[in-house]
Amino acid sequence: MQLGRKDLIWTYAATSMRLISGACILPFSLKMFPSEEMGVWQIFLQFITVPAILDFGFANSFVRNITYVFSGAKELRTTGFGTTPTDSEIDYGLLKSLLRAMRFFYGVLAVIFLLLFTVAGSFYLHSILKSYSGDTTNIWVAWLLFGGALAYEVYTYYYNAILVGRGQVKTSQKITILAQSTRIVVTIALLLLGLKLLALVIGLLAADIISRSIATRMFYDRHTKDRLAAASVTMPVRKTIKTLAPNAFKVGIMTVGVFLRQKAIVLIAPYFLPLSLIASFGTSKQIIDMISGLGNAWWGAFHPQATQYTMQNRKDDLKRMYIKSIGAALLSFVVLGTAFVLTGNIILDFINSKTFLLPQFCLIVMLIFSFLDLTQAISSGFLLVGNQVPFYKSNLVAGALTVGILLLMFYFTNLGVWSLILSSGLAMSVYLFWKWPVVVIRDLEIKFSDILMTIKNTHR
Repeated sequence: MQLGRKDLIWTYAATSMRLISGACILPFSLKMFPSEEMGVWQIFLQFITVPAILDFGFANSFVRNITYVFSGAKELRTTGFGTTPTDSEIDYGLLKSLLRAMRFFYGVLAVIFLLLFTVAGSFYLHSILKSYSGDTTNIWVAWLLFGGALAYEVYTYYYNAILVGRGQVKTSQKITILAQSTRIVVTIALLLLGLKLLALVIGLLAADIISRSIATRMFYDRHTKDRLAAASVTMPVRKTIKTLAPNAFKVGIMTVGVFLRQKAIVLIAPYFLPLSLIASFGTSKQIIDMISGLGNAWWGAFHPQATQYTMQNRKDDLKRMYIKSIGAALLSFVVLGTAFVLTGNIILDFINSKTFLLPQFCLIVMLIFSFLDLTQAISSGFLLVGNQVPFYKSNLVAGALTVGILLLMFYFTNLGVWSLILSSGLAMSVYLFWKWPVVVIRDLEIKFSDILMTIKNTHR
């Protein structure tokens, strides 16, 4: 598995396409939606991460083990991995076992998600809409379709992931570009027809259908299908899942922590803040998340190769990859973040938006916290490629602490939207923001001279 500049270029192109998709759709939404309805959509968006919570870390574990198999691994291990020669052949029996386990796992998960979404999710939405001043009929129709779309996404969760695990990063990113292009066309066309929330939901569903359908066709090429058909299953489904479960659960606990500090706070907010203010916070955060996504593109392109480097004990290559990943993140936040703060509300005023961003100082603080969060996430990813998950407890504690701080601020202060901004940042500053970057820098023995050398070689 060898990834290079073309993979990086396509990853940036795909990430840029996600930004373009959001940049094209968001102005139409802001112009056409009243602030309350935009606030409801921001609440919808928080539920997109619920499937990842139910997945409980198995997606990451499945993808990582797909990479191990395509790198020549002959067995799946609960922790660590066996060192393999660079020319080791693929064990298609092991690959077949892994794929069967993935299909079974996500089929069950999709059913569980749909039940929870229909019952618990609908009860939550009903409680939020009590203060909504407009007609809620279209919101409920969009909600039910949204649940179906997310259930489909859960069932096909691994389709794109197996491409990345195999090292077909460029193919995966091309599919993303096509899917996001479809989303833009479908969503804007339906928005112009006046479908509002339904337009946004149908656009997401159309993109998922395109993405998943093409991804599975690309993975199961003629050669792979023939080799899988001829191979015998070497591990039953239950044993495969049991082998992956310990580390998957650790990642799952971490995911719960991430959900608490990034998404749960927005779901709690409507009980204390008006939907119009949540719309401003959510829109601001949505754009900052786009900037973070572009900053993560370098690591997103090369993390399958990082797994291979770790298996082959190529520390110098890992060192350079880490420095470049953090450097790309910093560049993205400095350039795009500055443009965002200086021009965001000017652009929204120009398009006659009904919703505006938070004040500039709020945006600056959110950008700083988001960059530090991305830095620790990349650092955690470097630890995870070694099939070790030392950071799961700290993420859960940070998530619980975030919710606790948020509730204390809501009940005992008048900070308003600052409670949403500060709660997560303060909770993570205690440990997460600095701990795992320090661990990676220490483990890879990164010195200031290594940073200078990497920068110098990058510009050659």
